[in-house]
Amino acid sequence: MSLSARLRRAPLRLVSGAYIVNSGVTKLGADDVTAKQLHGTASGAYPFVEKIQPKMLANGLGVAEIAVGGALLLPIVSPLVAGAALVGFSSAVLKMYWDAPGMHETDSPRPTERGVPLAKDVWLLGMGLGLMADAAFEPAHDKVVELEATVAQKRAEKSRRARRKAKKAARSANADQLKQLRANAMELQAEASKRAAKAAKKARKRAESAADVATAKLAGARTDMSPVAAASAERARSVRAAAIQAAQEYGPVAAEKARAARDAAVGLAEEYGPVAAEKARAARDAAVGLAEEYRPVAEKKAKRARKAAKAYAAKAQQAAAETRDRIAS
Repeated sequence: MSLSARLRRAPLRLVSGAYIVNSGVTKLGADDVTAKQLHGTASGAYPFVEKIQPKMLANGLGVAEIAVGGALLLPIVSPLVAGAALVGFSSAVLKMYWDAPGMHETDSPRPTERGVPLAKDVWLLGMGLGLMADAAFEPAHDKVVELEATVAQKRAEKSRRARRKAKKAARSANADQLKQLRANAMELQAEASKRAAKAAKKARKRAESAADVATAKLAGARTDMSPVAAASAERARSVRAAAIQAAQEYGPVAAEKARAARDAAVGLAEEYGPVAAEKARAARDAAVGLAEEYRPVAEKKAKRARKAAKAYAAKAQQAAAETRDRIAS
């Protein structure tokens, strides 16, 4: 028995069981007047009760009600047995209500004022039938729940398998795409290597041919210029000898003149150096002033020149386009 079924039946069993146990306990302690009234009511429905003493009948009914109520309250008793006991008890009470005179209206189940206390026990019959029906249909309900759980589990397993397949397919697709990219990269690399090898081969051939041409030209130049080079070398040797002789002859005089010229230059620099520096600073300041003064004018003229050049370029392009159109037509 599932916990949900026990919780579902608990209110019915607790309410009806407590009510019946209380009624049984009340009958056990009933006085003579109450016992006689109960004996008279029961005798109308069950004639054999007339032979039983009122007090004994009340005690017996009390024990029976306590037994039925205990069966309803004890969870170890199956709902089918407890419901059957409740149905039997309520059926006996309702039979007494129906057969006893004065309990209901003539030819009608509606109770009279005297029969209301017994007519109210009809809800016990409903509770008992509900417990029995619930117990009878519980296996089918549990089977349905089990089937639903199995179907849900199978669906979840299918969804997990589908997700695994999708992940595997995605991984395989990524691997195939990566292989294709690698193959394309290798092909491109091989093609680039081939092109580089061809270009290097062409460059080597061109360099070799250029070297051959240069070697041939150099050889021809050497052959053609050999007499001229020999004459030039002879002249150079004669000039060098004359220069050495002149240097030996006029060297001291030239050195003396060079020292005199240097001393004169030093004296002039010391004499006119500050004046030259002052004039240079004045010229620099004047140049800076002129540049700052005429720079805006020069920038405006440059802008105008650029605009004019753009206009002439646009006109030239238009004229060229018209010329091409005329030639094409």
